[in-house]
Amino acid sequence: MFNYSSEVKWIRVADIDGGLVWINLEKVERIYQTSDGSTFEFANTVIQTTVPFEKIPDLLGRVEHEARR
Repeated sequence: MFNYSSEVKWIRVADIDGGLVWINLEKVERIYQTSDGSTFEFANTVIQTTVPFEKIPDLLGRVEHEARR
């Protein structure tokens, strides 16, 4: 799991069907790599995204920076 600021609560990413989805990071239990990108797992939900797993730390940092503006 990645460490991220408690200020980052939501990110918006493309799912594997091409739609945009909002992910509440406070509810994410696991993030793991899949062949198509990354999967975010919650208690009752799994969201597969096209976000490359290695890009997640950058994405979280960019969202944190934008949230402070």
